[in-house]
Amino acid sequence: MRLFSILLSATLLFATPALAASGLDTSGSDRPELDRAFAENIRLNDHVVLDEAVIRLGDVFKGTQKFTDRVIAYAPRPGGRAVFDARWLKRVAVAFKLDWRPRSNAERIVVERSSQLVRKDEIEDLLYERLVAEGGDPDSRAKLSNNSFSLHLPVGEDYLMGVDQISYDASTGRFSAILAWGNGKEERRRVTGRLERLTEVPVLADRKMGGDIIRKADLVWVEVAQSRLARNAITDASHLIGMAAKRSISAGKPVSVNDVRRPKVVSKGQSVTLVLTTPIMRLTTKGKALEEGGTGDTIRISNSQTSTVVEGIITGPGQVRVDMPVNLAMR
Repeated sequence: MRLFSILLSATLLFATPALAASGLDTSGSDRPELDRAFAENIRLNDHVVLDEAVIRLGDVFKGTQKFTDRVIAYAPRPGGRAVFDARWLKRVAVAFKLDWRPRSNAERIVVERSSQLVRKDEIEDLLYERLVAEGGDPDSRAKLSNNSFSLHLPVGEDYLMGVDQISYDASTGRFSAILAWGNGKEERRRVTGRLERLTEVPVLADRKMGGDIIRKADLVWVEVAQSRLARNAITDASHLIGMAAKRSISAGKPVSVNDVRRPKVVSKGQSVTLVLTTPIMRLTTKGKALEEGGTGDTIRISNSQTSTVVEGIITGPGQVRVDMPVNLAMR
């Protein structure tokens, strides 16, 4: 009986790093029923999801009956998974005298541990409150260095999470913190990031295609980190309203001055009226636009009478203003 207990403990302890460590009750030395072989309709569970921190015999095999609750290994960490191969499964079956053997070396069981997921934005909100309390700028946000950060906590319990330690450099905005939950000793995690100052910018609510006119109703406001805002980004809505998209512009992203232009009111090759106004007279003539443009743009025009090329400023549909130096060109 003592020999069987020793062999069983060794089998479960050294089969794989994911197996039960010392302290788990797997020997069954106090259960004489284990000394008698029993034949059951044993079937393998090839995939199981657990809430507990341990794996029980009934989690791995169906039909174990009175030995179902016997602890045989530690479960993965919350949100994690572990794979137990045919060799390990065979050793467990032999140790508990189960009428089961793997059909091939490829047979295995996948064990997953369910969890309470704490999202990255929830952690950043928690850090922001602590950083502001430490003197950080309220008009900012905490941004973790790890963009894919997530935290998995055990299910079935309410864990109070907090910031145990934090260090903050106001000159760079960088911080380092220790998150703690549960008993606060083993359940800890270090995170780093930056406190970023925010500014509100107008962005498109929906995608715009090239040539589309941007109207006030097309805009929404979002907060963007100043350090990540391009120098030529448009921050004043009045500089967007009434403008046309040069190309396709995505929704929800800052718009740059290179993304928009004035709406086209003169097309290339279009016949336009050239206007020269002085304090004592107003001269007009016809011309042909050599370029397209919007109101306020300067384009080149060919005088229809003299074929001379002049530059003028578009003042409206089909209208171009020329300045005094081109007076002779209009004659």
